[in-house]
Amino acid sequence: MDGPARLARGDSHDLITRGGPMTRADGPAGRATSAPLGAATGGLTIERLVAVDSPREIRVHPKDRVIAYTQEASGARQVFVAPLRGGSPIAITASEKDVGDPQWSPDGRRLAYTRGDDIRIVDVDGSRDVLVSSHPAGGSMPRWSPDGRQIAFVSRRRGWSQVFIVDAPVPRRGRPARDPKPPEARAITATGFDVEDLAWSADGRSIATQSFRAPDFALSELHVVELAAGQERRVAGGGNEWAAGPRPLPGGGFLYLSDADGWFQVVRLGADGRTKTVLTSGKRDHGEPSGGYGYAALPAPDGARFVHSAVHDALIDLIVAPIGGSGPLKRPRGRPPKNPPSVVSTGAGQIVNPWPGVWRSVGFTADGTTLVAIGESQDRPQDVWVLPVPGVAPASARPRQVTSSMPAVLVAAFGADRTIQGERISFKARDGLRIEGTLWRPAAATGKRGTTRVPTVVYPHGGPTWQAYRAWVPFKQILVREGFAFLDVDFRGSTGYGRAFRDANVGEWGNADTHDMVDAAQWVAGQPWSNGRLGIYGGSYGGYLVLCALVDEPSLWGAGVDLYGDSEIAESFRHGDRPGRLDLARMMGSPDDPAKSAAYRRGSPVYRAEAIEAPLLILHGRKDKRVVPLMTEKMVEALEIEGKHHEVHWYEDEGHGWEKRENRRDAFNRIRLFLRRHLMDDLEAVADEGDGAGKPGGR
Repeated sequence: MDGPARLARGDSHDLITRGGPMTRADGPAGRATSAPLGAATGGLTIERLVAVDSPREIRVHPKDRVIAYTQEASGARQVFVAPLRGGSPIAITASEKDVGDPQWSPDGRRLAYTRGDDIRIVDVDGSRDVLVSSHPAGGSMPRWSPDGRQIAFVSRRRGWSQVFIVDAPVPRRGRPARDPKPPEARAITATGFDVEDLAWSADGRSIATQSFRAPDFALSELHVVELAAGQERRVAGGGNEWAAGPRPLPGGGFLYLSDADGWFQVVRLGADGRTKTVLTSGKRDHGEPSGGYGYAALPAPDGARFVHSAVHDALIDLIVAPIGGSGPLKRPRGRPPKNPPSVVSTGAGQIVNPWPGVWRSVGFTADGTTLVAIGESQDRPQDVWVLPVPGVAPASARPRQVTSSMPAVLVAAFGADRTIQGERISFKARDGLRIEGTLWRPAAATGKRGTTRVPTVVYPHGGPTWQAYRAWVPFKQILVREGFAFLDVDFRGSTGYGRAFRDANVGEWGNADTHDMVDAAQWVAGQPWSNGRLGIYGGSYGGYLVLCALVDEPSLWGAGVDLYGDSEIAESFRHGDRPGRLDLARMMGSPDDPAKSAAYRRGSPVYRAEAIEAPLLILHGRKDKRVVPLMTEKMVEALEIEGKHHEVHWYEDEGHGWEKRENRRDAFNRIRLFLRRHLMDDLEAVADEGDGAGKPGGR
């Protein structure tokens, strides 16, 4: 449903068919007129960018140089298998529903995967596909035991994300049973908390879990469950430490991430389950707080080395370093201390990624000579690469790209002569805190006297516990090539700058972080290449900060674009899903606490809608459970009461973000047209060729 009628003039026919040579706005009174998008952007169009579909969920074969991954085919994501040496991928599944999280069995003959509410196993040749577990509450994270006889997985069948174990169906010769019954699953973790991640120990006797625990669910903790005894004990996290990303070591114990010293370091937990050795050092994060896929440290098959992330300048490098041996540790004489102190033992590592970008590790090949990784940058989509491991791979080995997600029609559009590179910037917020970001600006906007001055779009990322990486987001390139400057801002609360910065917006949602966005915009307005016209655009928490910034400094902005952002955070606490509610509680406390009510009110922009001056575009999915539609409905009601200029569009079949290609295309078109109209005075802006998006509609 399109929302209220107080919108820009014109109808969809005019918006699509009218055109003309484009000129860029130069100063507040400048007006741009539109040319076809591809002509203005060197062949980069919205239609083409949404067609890029990279492989996801890459998994390395345990014995051979083969990978499994998921990719869209025939309207749903399927599991594919492809050789690392080159060759055509083979689709293993043919499902009407999306499948995900493929996991190789230890012998490499089968793959476990998820499909809807089911966990299934398929032979690698696709010949036998059997049900392992099914429940209306669903199942996720299937993980094989080291001997291949069991599968652990997570399900909410008792109302909490618990770890269950089930016997893996054993392939049998002869005719399969007519109605095979899936084996019974048993829970190994209690209710009362949600498991975020899990990993079997190398010997299969225990499972490490990652979770947030009562009473306040404030910090990520690691626990180890001894399967034979059914006993669980905490091994890391809690107190002042955030611990995440457990991964098993071949000789026993685990690697994990810890911010005990204020920065995420890689720690080795010994086979005794108590001894800890810190393997990285320095004032640099070596992973993300989730410790999830691609961000956790991974050991080589022989345990002699490991790969970890190094986060800097909105990029991620992959570093391979010695691990110092991972065999069972010798215990000193006498009774071991209950909580022995960590030992720091860092070794020199080597960056293995061939070019600067956002890199994530997938796994080592069985012989340990090669690291399989995902690489991307602002001008390269996500693709799989094989990276030689220093000191193990042959001297002649070179990094090699395995998959190619860039359509040939876009290769020229991202050539070195056309791609506009981001530049790192920093400024001091009003309280003196250093804030960093990445700026893109048109080539002509040099800031020299007599040169083009341009409008700027300021972008707060989602999260808030995240950062704006210099990753593949080609929509930014479209806007910059059309004449906008674009500024990513890592406001306080962002990751990659240590714990103190990450916690700097605790109790400050919609206040101190909003001031960072306003201060960023004021920094932009003072630059010689800026014409002073400013817009702000973001999604999720970024959409929330859009609303907060519009009410905090109304006269500063020329346009705002809010994608599925909160407007009343106390109501979001009460109506949003559990992960979102816990995240809000960790940072702001409970809105039912009288001591917190003022901060919740201050951080809710819906109550200050009267202050808004800038035109506002809001896009939201009707099936969103994280930021429920009520948030946009309340904001729209306030805007209508106050008579504010706004547009709203609902995507009936989307949740928190856009999954369907046609909806991504529609949203990008609406955003682009809205920004051109209100920051460039381009009332004749046209949608991407062949698309009818952008029609201002009524109820």
